[in-house]
Amino acid sequence: MKKTTLSLVIAALMAQAARASEQLAPVIVYANLPQNASLISAKQLQNAGIGNKNINELLTTLPSVRTSSSSGSGQTLGEIAPQNLSFYGERYYNNNFMVNGISTNDNINPIGLGENGVLSRDRTLTIDPEWLPSGHPQAFWLNPDLLKQVKVFDSNVPSRYGYFTGGVVDAELDDPDFSRPSGFISYRTTRSAWVKFHLDGQYRDAFHQAHSPLMQPKFVKHQYSLKLNQPLSNHSALLFAYERQTAEIPQHHQYLKYWVDQKRRNETFLVRYKNDWNDNNTLLATLMYSPHIGDYHMDNVKNGGFRESGGGFLGSLNWKNYNSLGLLSTELAYRQTKNQTKYAANLLENYALTPSIDWVSDPDPDYGFARRGGIGKRYTTQENVLLKQELAFNALQLGNHRHKFTLGWEYHHNRSALKQPEMAIQYSGARQYYGQDEHYRPFDLADCTDCIPKEQYATGKTIYHPLTGKVKHNKFALYLEDEWKWKDLTLTPGLRLDYGQFLNQFNLAPRFHLDYDLKGQDKTHFIAGLNRYYADDLLDYQLRSSFNFYDEYNRYDYEDGWSHSESKLNIKYKGAKLKTPYSDEVNLGLSHKIANSLWKLKWVQRQSKQQFMTRIDYEASPQQRWLSNGGRTTTNNVSLSAQSLTPWKTRWAELGWEFAISYQKSKSNQTVDYTQRDWQDYDIEKMLYKGKLQPISQMPAQRFNQPWTAALKINTYFPGLNLAWLHVVNYQSGSRHFSRTGTRCSADIAACGDYRGLVARVTEVKYPREITLDWNFIWKKRLTDTQALSLNLSVLNVLNHVAKAERVTEDAGDSYYQTYKPGRQFWLGAKYEW
Repeated sequence: MKKTTLSLVIAALMAQAARASEQLAPVIVYANLPQNASLISAKQLQNAGIGNKNINELLTTLPSVRTSSSSGSGQTLGEIAPQNLSFYGERYYNNNFMVNGISTNDNINPIGLGENGVLSRDRTLTIDPEWLPSGHPQAFWLNPDLLKQVKVFDSNVPSRYGYFTGGVVDAELDDPDFSRPSGFISYRTTRSAWVKFHLDGQYRDAFHQAHSPLMQPKFVKHQYSLKLNQPLSNHSALLFAYERQTAEIPQHHQYLKYWVDQKRRNETFLVRYKNDWNDNNTLLATLMYSPHIGDYHMDNVKNGGFRESGGGFLGSLNWKNYNSLGLLSTELAYRQTKNQTKYAANLLENYALTPSIDWVSDPDPDYGFARRGGIGKRYTTQENVLLKQELAFNALQLGNHRHKFTLGWEYHHNRSALKQPEMAIQYSGARQYYGQDEHYRPFDLADCTDCIPKEQYATGKTIYHPLTGKVKHNKFALYLEDEWKWKDLTLTPGLRLDYGQFLNQFNLAPRFHLDYDLKGQDKTHFIAGLNRYYADDLLDYQLRSSFNFYDEYNRYDYEDGWSHSESKLNIKYKGAKLKTPYSDEVNLGLSHKIANSLWKLKWVQRQSKQQFMTRIDYEASPQQRWLSNGGRTTTNNVSLSAQSLTPWKTRWAELGWEFAISYQKSKSNQTVDYTQRDWQDYDIEKMLYKGKLQPISQMPAQRFNQPWTAALKINTYFPGLNLAWLHVVNYQSGSRHFSRTGTRCSADIAACGDYRGLVARVTEVKYPREITLDWNFIWKKRLTDTQALSLNLSVLNVLNHVAKAERVTEDAGDSYYQTYKPGRQFWLGAKYEW
């Protein structure tokens, strides 16, 4: 797309003079919801100018949220996985993402796609039989077009929500509508030709050659959505929706000398049925199937394609009953998700470069080889049957006191498993000669096994046996909450009691929230809270403990025949007595209405304790690994947010705005995730940082560590042009990238003083600040009273700002190249509604 496209589109839209009764484009609304939730409405979800169009991208401007310090690299723009989010410095896999109040978290291998949502480079370079299929913290990647609204709880979270230490994101699916048949169909697209890439000079040529799956100079993305609503009677209706997002990313195999297409796909099929039996009873049934796949290729491996897939099925039946006590909600749900790695073959062969081999995986003249195939498939599954009830009592007035009690319980019947259904074989060590002493000669046998006749034979064979691992991790929770109002004071005490079979622990989480209306005019509110949140189960290591020993066979000479050399397992994962990780929260805030705006000032402190880390025994054979509770994090966040309450209207336009700024400081002894080795293994208690000797617990956050973030959204709607124009200005102070090395304190290091022992030396590189401007245009033409056509243009990074992303280390480890975030990017879309 040429740079003149934007001006041409605007000029065309300016020619339209028909007036439409449309509302302002989106802002995130901090509505008067209980416990300070943020609410994103359906119109805001549908109209937001975002890239991959998932929920996470809408949340990045919240003052409580930080994104990965190395996320958003322009070299992987073809990917479609949602980027990961950290609330108040908590680990990105410790949030609770829900659909209609049902958790959709993946707690087997949530770090499989990494903090940036991109498959590790190692997965396309080598094959490790002790890998798990790659997961993501969210089992379902939902398109906002399917949703009615999204509630976000980042502090003072109600007691009905559990199994998190970060934030809660509850996405509510769209309901069937009784009033009339309706629906929409939409399409949206972008491609590499519509993006301005910023590239390091020495890296430019390598990027455009696309020899790595992480180098994506060419890509095409498509998004399709369809929604059909059909009333069945005056009190029942059926809703069907389908959403599909695809990406194609060419990759060139340097030595195979041909191109392949990497593919990504995310789909959702949704059916909902709603029936209002009478004024007091409503039934809502939901069926949803939402898979996602990624097709990859091993570097220069013939028939080396493999597919990483995830997602699954969700079904629920919800009954709401309004009775003399209040509202009784009953829900029965079933969820099944599956992550799978499936190679194109069950046999992995490594050949020498002999005449019949017409491909090359490595052309090294001394050690070159040709590789073909893979090691079959392996998958993990999670099955959950959920039964829960909640009774929201009618308000009880006792003199000047009003109480609104909520009582609920939930039971989760959980089964998780790891399975490799078939045996896989790997051949290695190809030789072209055989025989001993004077009989040593080129391999010339025509009748042979595990060989290429008259050319070569394998001297190594590894057999990976089928495996099955299972875990039962049932859970039960009981919660109680009371919204107690006395004059201008509202207190909301709550308790949540959880029992988890996996860790065999009871956890009691107190929740307390205070809201004081200072003058009784609903203008100025003082808020405060004290809360505890407990994390969910983490099944990664437990399922890895089911890995089998694999058998290795060898034959140095073909005439020797195969002999069993050893049964091998590199790492043995074992259980340990663990406590449930938790986070304690303290918060204070003040909100005030000024004219037509609402302003909020808030401070939140999180102290995260007993977080999972890894202990390692290198002396054992095989190596032993297990989880510990050694992780600690302390985060302080101060934020100021404001928004217009109603649009400011003139003769020509309507304008709304929203603003948020926050400062956050985190200290943690965790550098990456739960796979980080516990500092106890190194006998390290202190670090050298900025020339000072400090406790290791005071280490600054290594990831998701932008101190300052700010966002300004201005929504302008021109009724005479049927045009909505959204401006989003984002600011991030420079993130910090750290490196750590071990050293020993001695008298030669002045900062050590009298301390002697091992310490971690922490050094940092600060990146420049980032300021970006995004635009989103929506032109909507009303065709009839019930039909409309809209065109959409999104321009991301309008000013083509240059911002650094991550440093990528070369294979040798001695050098690196700098990657950058994408420059200006265009998305185009159209939508027809009826």
